[in-house]
Amino acid sequence: MRNKQVLLVLFLIPGILLISCARQGSPSGGPKDITPPEVRSAFPPDRSVSFNAKKITISFDEFIQLKNPAKEIFISPPMRTRPKFKTIGKNITVEFMEELKPNSTYTINFGNSIIDYTENNPLTNFEYVFSTGDHIDSLSISGIVINAFNHQPEVEIIAMVYTDENDTIPLDSLPLKIPPRSASKTTEDGSFRINNLAQGQYKLVALQDLNNNYIFDLPNERFAFLDSLITIAPPEPIIDTAVSTDNDTILPPAFQIVPKESFTLYLFEEIDSTQRLLSKKLFGSSLLQYIFRMPVDSVEISPVDFQPARPDWYIPEFNKTKDTLNFWLRSGLPDTIRVRVSAGDSLVDTTRFFPGRTSPARPGKRRESAKEGLKVNSSALTGLLDLNKHFSLFFASPIQYFDPGKLTLYTSTDTLVPLFSFSDSLRRKGDLSYKWLEKEAYKLLIEDSAFCDLSGLCNDSITIVFKVRALEDYGILMMDIALPEKSGQYILQLLDDKENVMQEKTLTNTGINRFEYLKPGNYMLKVIFDANSNGKWNTGKYNKNLLPERVEYYMPPLSIRANWDLQEEWKLQ
Repeated sequence: MRNKQVLLVLFLIPGILLISCARQGSPSGGPKDITPPEVRSAFPPDRSVSFNAKKITISFDEFIQLKNPAKEIFISPPMRTRPKFKTIGKNITVEFMEELKPNSTYTINFGNSIIDYTENNPLTNFEYVFSTGDHIDSLSISGIVINAFNHQPEVEIIAMVYTDENDTIPLDSLPLKIPPRSASKTTEDGSFRINNLAQGQYKLVALQDLNNNYIFDLPNERFAFLDSLITIAPPEPIIDTAVSTDNDTILPPAFQIVPKESFTLYLFEEIDSTQRLLSKKLFGSSLLQYIFRMPVDSVEISPVDFQPARPDWYIPEFNKTKDTLNFWLRSGLPDTIRVRVSAGDSLVDTTRFFPGRTSPARPGKRRESAKEGLKVNSSALTGLLDLNKHFSLFFASPIQYFDPGKLTLYTSTDTLVPLFSFSDSLRRKGDLSYKWLEKEAYKLLIEDSAFCDLSGLCNDSITIVFKVRALEDYGILMMDIALPEKSGQYILQLLDDKENVMQEKTLTNTGINRFEYLKPGNYMLKVIFDANSNGKWNTGKYNKNLLPERVEYYMPPLSIRANWDLQEEWKLQ
C-alpha cells in the first residue's frame, strides 16, 4: 500500500511542477506597445547607387502589414505601372513592373502604410532611396501648407514639385495633367520636406488629393501654388563632414542638404462658377426654402397650374451670403401648389409642394392646434443688455398681426407701454425704444397673442427679465494700423477666440482704429488685403495664376480686460 502511495505522489509531481511553471510564466499585462516597427536591413541596401535590381526586400524587427498602400505609398519619379508591394512575415518586398529610368534618383515614400501586426503602430514617412546612376541626389525643398483664409496648418496635404522636362505640356499645366516629379505629405503642423532632388528649377504646389491620382483634376480639390519657380543648388562642400578623394568630395551616404529657405503655400478651393440647386424644402405651411450652390443676384418664382388669390402671395428673403432664399407664403393658397423657380439664365426648377393649409387664427387668438406658440427671442435672453445695443425682439417667421397694447415694460419706478417698431421689411425683427440706464433692472411682459405670423401662429405669454450692463464692464481697444505705401483697400476684422467676426471696418488710410464696448476676453485682429475692392475675401484661380487674397493676423492674440484701454501698433508689410 505504501509503495502505491509513493508511486501516486511521484506521478503527480510532474503535473504540479508543470502547473507551477505555467503560473510563473503567465503574462501579467504591462505597458502597451507604442513603438513603430524598426528597419533591420534592406537588400539591395538603402541609398544604393548603380541600382539594377528587379525586387527590393526590406526586413523589420517585428511582424508588419501594409495599410492603404495605394493611397499612402508614393514613388518619385512616378511610374506608369506601380510596383507590387507584398508583406511576408517581417519583410516587405517591392517588385518593379517596368524598366527604371537611367541616371535617376528614386524615392519610395511609404507614408503611414507600414504598421506593426499587433498594435497598428505606424512607421511614419519611411523612405527607401536608390539611384540608377552613380550618385544620390541630395537636395530638398521644405515648407508649410496653411489655410489661405485662417492660416491654420493643413494636415495630410501633398506637397509636389515639377520640372520643365515635358516636350508637349507647358510647365504650368503639368499639375493638371500628370503626376509630379517628387512629393511629400504634410505633418500635424502642416510642414513638409521633399527630399532627394537634383539641382535645378522646380514648380512647387500642394494638393488635397481626393481621388489619389496626384493630379489637380477635381473641382472640390483644394490647391496651393507659388507663382514663381524655385531654384535649388548645393552649397560649397563641407570638407570636415565628407569623405575627400583626390578628385572630388563625396557626401556621406545619408547626407541630405537642408534648404536655407522655407516656403509657405496657401491652400484654397477654387469657386466653381456652375450654379446648382442644392436643396428645396417646405417647412410647415408657410416657409418654402431654396439653397443654391453659389450666391444668386435674382430669383423668380411663378405659380404653375394654380392662381394665387393675391399678387403678393409670397415674401422673398435672402440670407447674408445670398445663397439661401426663403419664400414666406401668405395664407389663402391651395393645399397643393406647383411652382417654378428660376435663378439667372442657367437654372430652372419646377416642383410640387403640399402646404396643407389650415385656416389662420383670428387676430389676437393663438391657434389651439399648435403644439407650441410662435417663437420669440430677444437680444437680452441671457439676462444682460449691452449698453451699445438696442433691445430687440426676433421672430421665427414674418409677423402679420401685432397688438402694441400687449407689451408692458416694468422699471423700478414705472409701468408703461413701450414704443415698439419693426426694423426690417419682413417684420422678423423689432426694437423697443427706451432710454436704458446702466446697471438698471427691467422686466418686459409680452402677453399671449401679441404677435401672430403669416400662418396665424401666435406667441404664448413671455416674460423677459434683464439688466443693463455697466460702462466699466467693457474694455476698449485702440489699434494704430500703418498700411503699406501701396494704395488699396483693406478689410479689418475683430474676431473672438473662435474666429467669429465681432466688428468689421474698411480701411483706406493709416490711422487709429477704435473698438469700444468689448467684453473681457481674448480677441484677434485680421486684415484682408482686398485687392479687387469688393469688400470680401476672394479665393484663387490656378489657370489664371491668381493667388487667393492675402490675409494677415496680428500676433499674439489680444486680451481685453474690463474698465481698461489697450493701445497697440500694427505695421502691415
